[in-house]
Amino acid sequence: MLLRNPNVYDRLLHIFDYRGFSLYSYRASKHAELVLEPLEGRERIVASLGAWLRVNGETLGERDIAYIPMDARAVVEVDAGSVVYIAESMAVNRYQFYVKRFQQSDSYDVGVEPYRRRVYVTIGEKDPADSIIAGYVEGEKGNWTSYPPHRHDEKPEAYIFFGMGEGFGVQLIMDESGEYAYVVRDYDVVLIPRGYHPNVCTSLAGCKYLWIISAPIGKRDLSVTIHPAFKDIPMGRSHLKVK
Repeated sequence: MLLRNPNVYDRLLHIFDYRGFSLYSYRASKHAELVLEPLEGRERIVASLGAWLRVNGETLGERDIAYIPMDARAVVEVDAGSVVYIAESMAVNRYQFYVKRFQQSDSYDVGVEPYRRRVYVTIGEKDPADSIIAGYVEGEKGNWTSYPPHRHDEKPEAYIFFGMGEGFGVQLIMDESGEYAYVVRDYDVVLIPRGYHPNVCTSLAGCKYLWIISAPIGKRDLSVTIHPAFKDIPMGRSHLKVK
């Protein structure tokens, strides 16, 4: 499902809700304060994709992520140029608030031409959370990412594209019910409820996106199934756990 960048400023936008997985965005043209009230049975992350923001007094730089535990209140301060994404998913445990810096991400150089990219796992399996896993991808110009085609049907995922400038990408979603292709540009969001989901971007800029997975409680990992036709292509070191 493609959700176009609405190019709206200074308003908290509800982008989607899918089986307990929700996404919101806020783009700021001026200073503002967002108050996230406690939610029972839901954890949140707050990700910065532009300028700085402050969450519960902690300053986040671009691509840093704050984890907001279940039943916790959070105050998000933004300034002109801030681009904020807030994801919510199910939780049963009350962890502590924390911030993961982009520089603390586990990074992986994955694949070969023409599907070489760098993957960052910022909120990973070892970090305290019940369902959310999140990070970033930086694809090389003209290359495929999310490749070889893989699926994790019980773990819906969102891609939030950014940093492509005048470039664009094509996001595919393929399963037994059909095949779909979406042209994507900066701040477009693709919700992937199921199916294989590779993408490719122009030579002007590689695919760059924030990825967020909402896993069922007790199944929070990066296990995937590779498309049978692509099971033997070289991947090198990868963040994925192939079944």
